[in-house]
Amino acid sequence: MLDDIFATLKQNHNFRALPHLRHENCFVYKEGKKLLNLASNDYLALSYDKNLKEEFLDNLKEEYKYFSSSSSRSLSGNFEIYDEFEEYLKIQFQGFEVLHFNSGYHLNLSCITALASIPKTLFLADKFIHASMIDGLLLGKAHFFRFKHKDVKALENLIQIHYDKYDNIIILSEALFSMDGDFSDFKALCALKKRYKKIKLYIDEAHSIGCFNDDGLGLIKYLGLYKEIDFLVFTFGKALASVGACIITHKEFKDFFINKARAFIYSTALPPINVAFTLFIFQKMKEFEDKRQKLQNLAHFFKEKLMQKKYEILGDAYIVSLILNDNLKALEFSQTLENQGFFAPAIKEPTVPKNTARIRFSLHAGLEFDDIERIVNIL
Repeated sequence: MLDDIFATLKQNHNFRALPHLRHENCFVYKEGKKLLNLASNDYLALSYDKNLKEEFLDNLKEEYKYFSSSSSRSLSGNFEIYDEFEEYLKIQFQGFEVLHFNSGYHLNLSCITALASIPKTLFLADKFIHASMIDGLLLGKAHFFRFKHKDVKALENLIQIHYDKYDNIIILSEALFSMDGDFSDFKALCALKKRYKKIKLYIDEAHSIGCFNDDGLGLIKYLGLYKEIDFLVFTFGKALASVGACIITHKEFKDFFINKARAFIYSTALPPINVAFTLFIFQKMKEFEDKRQKLQNLAHFFKEKLMQKKYEILGDAYIVSLILNDNLKALEFSQTLENQGFFAPAIKEPTVPKNTARIRFSLHAGLEFDDIERIVNIL
């Protein structure tokens, strides 16, 4: 049975295997070959910053030097650092509460599943939302419809058709979409919320947290729209170079998730040292403005160069997808880059829709403009 499944995957050039990698700063070693990493979401290049690590460890309180919490937060795992972290973000988002989770996947899966248990609740989901949100809808047996990516007219049409049948309508979207690298139309979504009072907005900032504005607190806050959002998700394993996630929401929903989000209730909490590092990074966000600006400049330069070569590309920011459509072609481009010292794996179905295979370049502040020139010349 499995042999047939594997054979089909291989025939479609879609069989996955884990690469064996050794990491060194912004490089990876694959089969002994040193490659510049273009597949990481370490957008600010913080994960290998030795000075940052030393500063954190030198100032780490003794009570946070635990490598396991040994329990869920609802039992004995709720160390003081959790309260300290949540309070810090609460101050930045006046009128909202904060709840820490072990990962973005844990968070989306369990929060959406919990929300689906509320009677007469409908979800309207952008077709390109993350798998963790889709899994939450499926696990929660939610009532939901998906609308064409960023198609506000299609979304409003669904609202009008189903509005009288439900008490709550939750729109699921991302701030910066992880594969196409484009932004949601936040103003349009907020306008819909004002027009239709039953609507709530659930926005995932996984790929935008850290990279906008001088406080690095996400695109929604940068645009001054965070008070319009009912559920705002931050994840810490990308630009923040840490681990975990949090949801920023109103107090009644924080209490609801504490009681109903099963991944929160039944998971051993992250070790205090990890939470302390996330807080440390948030507190230093204003110091990374030069990295944010360099990231934007690199992205603009790269996209200009690719457009000059007439390539089909997607991306409003520092996630740049070179669209190659065919799986085999994407694999061949990836291998060409690897032969020349760059690690940029092909992205294929089901991560992206069928016939939209691509090379997804995750740019980061550790790159130099000469690196961009080399990549473009290879392509």
